[in-house]
Amino acid sequence: MPRKPSALHRLIPGLLALAFAVPGCRSAGSARSPEALRDAYAQALRRDDPDAAYALLSPELQAATPRAAFRARWQAQTAERAAAQAALAALPPAQRAAIAGGQTTHGALVLTWAEVAGHYQIVAGLPGLPDSSTPAQAIRAFLAAVRGADLRDLEALVSDELAARLRDDWGRRAALIEALLDQPGAIEYSSDMQRAVLRYEPGRALTLEQSPAGWRLTALQ
Repeated sequence: MPRKPSALHRLIPGLLALAFAVPGCRSAGSARSPEALRDAYAQALRRDDPDAAYALLSPELQAATPRAAFRARWQAQTAERAAAQAALAALPPAQRAAIAGGQTTHGALVLTWAEVAGHYQIVAGLPGLPDSSTPAQAIRAFLAAVRGADLRDLEALVSDELAARLRDDWGRRAALIEALLDQPGAIEYSSDMQRAVLRYEPGRALTLEQSPAGWRLTALQ
């Protein structure tokens, strides 16, 4: 028999909705992190203050939800608010810190998500979406895409000898890059972890930057 969701599990969707609203929060600097947002929401619950809770919504959510409708729903959900308040008060210390990334299962799909520039994004697992959750995975996906590309139009513009040299050169470089990906420390990161470089030969490197959609190559030498 399916287990009845706990109060904490029922609370999670609401907290996630608020967490996605953090970048657009209108409060005066009081909820600029997931932890601060959670605490501000908990305070609104304790004070039974729907206006304070409404102020935590992003402008997009406020535009889609009139204040009067939000207040009415707040008043109608007395039991849910009590359960949420109890769940927040009983939150274990290990779960108080914000989660910067992880995986969730949805049927047969395993989605990998991460916080990128203040937003939570799915970076791997969607059908047809290459895995770019890490610089190494993005490079592997790039190599696979190049190998699978149809280059007949390009080869038609060069001599057979040059085409063979290009294939051999790219094959050698790709093999070298793949070998380096298995070596710990081969990828260098910037201090803010937003940029990565893989140096595979003197004067040659792959440069990547983190984006909302995952890691992206920005330079290939």
